[in-house]
Amino acid sequence: MKTVSLIIKVFILLIFLVLAVINRQVVQFNYLPEQSVNAPLIVLLFGMFVIGALFGIFALFGRLLRLRAENSRLRAEVKKAARLNNTDIAAPTAAPVPAPTHAPVPAAETAKKE
Repeated sequence: MKTVSLIIKVFILLIFLVLAVINRQVVQFNYLPEQSVNAPLIVLLFGMFVIGALFGIFALFGRLLRLRAENSRLRAEVKKAARLNNTDIAAPTAAPVPAPTHAPVPAAETAKKE
């Protein structure tokens, strides 16, 4: 799976490199009325990509902080529960053997049947 992912990433990188070589012409970018900049098309495309990536990071940053806070709260809750149960969460014990669901037959009744 890692190899397939690497091949796809290299393929996409090659496509971007080919587009960069092909699109070297200078274009005019109007960012405000009566305000413009002349730059190679690939520079503008890369700049817009970086700006979009930054917006994406900022959009996810709040959620990341919220998940970290929830994670630390849950870890503290687990430690508190472990302290109350006097168990060590670092070294879990073996699972308890479940109790039988039916009552055992007394030995006296078994002897009478024979």
